[in-house]
Amino acid sequence: MKKLLVIAALAFAGLGSVKAQEVSYGVTAGFHQLSLKVSVVEDFTLSTDASGFYVGFFGEFKIDEKFNIQPEIHFASTYKDGDSSNQLIVPVMAKYYVSEEFNVQAGPQFDYILDSDTTGVNKFGLGLGFGAGYDFSDKVFASARYSVGLTNRLEDAPSGNSIKFSTFQIGIGYRL
Repeated sequence: MKKLLVIAALAFAGLGSVKAQEVSYGVTAGFHQLSLKVSVVEDFTLSTDASGFYVGFFGEFKIDEKFNIQPEIHFASTYKDGDSSNQLIVPVMAKYYVSEEFNVQAGPQFDYILDSDTTGVNKFGLGLGFGAGYDFSDKVFASARYSVGLTNRLEDAPSGNSIKFSTFQIGIGYRL
């Protein structure tokens, strides 16, 4: 947990020193889907999904007319068959504006499992996120993102065995 909070603090602090023309902050929320892919050495794979919501805060640093950096911190909760899971997610998206309203996004996404009963699973993970966004106005926007899990979440995994988390989010945001 400390690692993730340090990464989030460094992302916001480091970008605050960038000579950005404009800085805006805001809130975001929406649909969150967590996908787990289990792979076993004999080429057996199993995937499962759980759906829920996310809420969070972001800072948007305008670097130039077409390029922004947007670090965020989200609380995400998912549910399936009566079970729930909670994560803290820190995406750091580079946003390139194709037009005044439409942007494409890519960047690293860090996550931390908040649940205490995760025996045998690494709580900290890294993914590669990409997506798109649309600004309806200077204040309101929508975005959709997918993050591919890069980290094997299985502790002490035998060679060839892995569990990877991927996420899909679609939501709206408001710049304060």
